[in-house]
Amino acid sequence: MRTNTDHFDLEAAGEESHGGLFGLALAALAVGAGAALLFAPAEGARTRELVGERLRDFRGEAESAVARVQRELHRRDARRRRERSTSALLGLAVGAGVAALLLPQSGAETRRQLSAKLRRRKGDVEEAVDRVVRESQSESQSTA
Repeated sequence: MRTNTDHFDLEAAGEESHGGLFGLALAALAVGAGAALLFAPAEGARTRELVGERLRDFRGEAESAVARVQRELHRRDARRRRERSTSALLGLAVGAGVAALLLPQSGAETRRQLSAKLRRRKGDVEEAVDRVVRESQSESQSTA
């Protein structure tokens, strides 16, 4: 006998679908409880004890795994800091060596020239500030 399944609908129309879902859940609950009663390898107290032991074992293993991950992250962070420090020191040493080889005059002469340039720049900045102050004062006097 052949059946027509083209217009088959699992959901009932209207409010009955909620009751059907609740009934299905209750039936599944009953079947699951019955299967547990029939096929349980040990009594409930013993099963709860075994499940508790396994959960404690799992928690201990999880704590151990978290501790290992934390140690590894700490090691990587320490290694990264060492690598940065080493790179900075190496760059400093190479830069100082290149500068020492390529400078046309001594360090004392270079410092003297830098100091003179900074004094000139300081003077230029002071003059510019004075000029701006004088201009703003003259503008405020002319508008008053």
